[in-house]
Amino acid sequence: MRHRRHTNKAHSSSSNKVLKRLSIGFGATLGVAIIGAAIFLVLEWPKATFTRSSTALAQFNLSGIPQKITRSSASIGNKAIKYTMDGGKIIPAQKLPEGVSTHISITVERPSWISWLVGKTQTISDTVVTPQAKLLNSIAFDSPTKPLRAYFSSPITVASIAGPSGTQIVNLTTRSTTIPLLNTIGQSLAGTITVAASPEPWETLPAPTQLTYFRSSSNTPVAVVTPSPNNLSPSSTLTLTLSKPVSKVFGSKLPTITPAINGALLPQGKWSQTTPYTITYTPSQPDFWPSEQFSLKLPVAISIAQSGGGVAAPSTSLTLQGASPSITRLQQLLAQLNYLPLSFQGSSRTSNPTMATLASSILSTPAGTFNWKWSMPSNFTTLWQSGTYNVITRGAVMSFEQFNHLDTTGLSNPLLWPTLLQNVISNKVDPHRYSWIEVEKKRPENLYLYENGSVVFSSLVNTGIPGLNTTDGTYPIYLRFVQDYMSGTNPNGTTYHDMVHWINYFLGSEAVHGFVRSQYGFPQSLGCVELPVANAAVVYPQVHIGTLVTIVPQ
Repeated sequence: MRHRRHTNKAHSSSSNKVLKRLSIGFGATLGVAIIGAAIFLVLEWPKATFTRSSTALAQFNLSGIPQKITRSSASIGNKAIKYTMDGGKIIPAQKLPEGVSTHISITVERPSWISWLVGKTQTISDTVVTPQAKLLNSIAFDSPTKPLRAYFSSPITVASIAGPSGTQIVNLTTRSTTIPLLNTIGQSLAGTITVAASPEPWETLPAPTQLTYFRSSSNTPVAVVTPSPNNLSPSSTLTLTLSKPVSKVFGSKLPTITPAINGALLPQGKWSQTTPYTITYTPSQPDFWPSEQFSLKLPVAISIAQSGGGVAAPSTSLTLQGASPSITRLQQLLAQLNYLPLSFQGSSRTSNPTMATLASSILSTPAGTFNWKWSMPSNFTTLWQSGTYNVITRGAVMSFEQFNHLDTTGLSNPLLWPTLLQNVISNKVDPHRYSWIEVEKKRPENLYLYENGSVVFSSLVNTGIPGLNTTDGTYPIYLRFVQDYMSGTNPNGTTYHDMVHWINYFLGSEAVHGFVRSQYGFPQSLGCVELPVANAAVVYPQVHIGTLVTIVPQ
């Protein structure tokens, strides 16, 4: 019996050991399976990410369990942009500007068997700024060992260079931070070019940047003047870039600017040194008025680069010239101040304009329309044309100058524009009624005085005899006297020296004036328009410098 009991005990112990071994093995297997599953999930966990790309807008990456892109978008602001995806690279299919923020969004879908754990979809977004390449050198010098080149802050693929030989588009096969300039400059010795470059071929070129270059090996310093000294706007910033450091060329002295005509406004701006090679004149108020000339005096003789790429002989002076004005803009302002028989209605009008804001507009033509203020005869209205310096405009300019105590020299008056703009600011309008004289040679000859479109006075007159005819056409009164002597030679060879009254000269020695005759209404004068003295006295105070006189043919 003991032996049997011993045998059962041994069997039980053996069974327990087997079970224990099985449990351990199962647990180990389960543990391995769990660890394996964990490792699998770690390694194959579905993930979508964006990374930066050197050739695309962005790089989209998928890893882990296979996933499917269900939706994607790219936009700048609220405007969608076109793009393609190649190997995860998001490449714009349209030109994009440099340095703008682009929003990208992509949604992916996971397999259904794992979606309960990781989610059915994932949407990721990113904001990418399109790359930029800025020009690093504003001046380039040529040498045998270091030819002219432009340098950029980032590698570029395309560039546009505009210079003396035209505009050149450079497409690089290998990205580079520098490009040569000699092909664009050609044989030019000194001057400026403009350079624009983009890192990516799918970007639009940015606004060009100016680069000044020098190739002359002369010991005499060369200066490049920008903008063109022959076409300055009122508030132009004038820059002189030298081929040698400013301190070595000018020392502590600076150039000076003086007007060519005595009595013109003196420039009030200041010079400053902006780089070791550059000095800049910045106006504190508008200085370079249209058509006005100035003299730039230099401390030492230097050569000035010419527009054709050559350099001038060394000199201590340079002529500066204001740009030609917009005649339409001149007419708009004259109409606004009631110096024209037309009104002007602009599409927009600046409230409380300043001298600076008005000066910035005198070379341009703001939109608007002109309209006649009154019904006028066709032989007057046909004289008008917007944008041309016609006789109506010339008379208005002379009238404006006379009222403002300026020399009546028309557009060449250096004080015309600053005075005109100041009158606009202060709303100082023409105090006169708009007057116009019409003389008809049809017998009997008559003079009609118009004011604000209506005839307010008429008189019989005498015009010039054959051979000394009064000239047909329209002319502004340019000189006036209450009385004066007129001298000359009669057709019979005798001379005359006559006192005449209420004189209004309109063309050379031809004038509207009072003169005693026994009759009026037919040619009797030696070229002038003669009225009875009493009638001339009525006309005289109602006209002025700039009033137009029209002589109508018979």
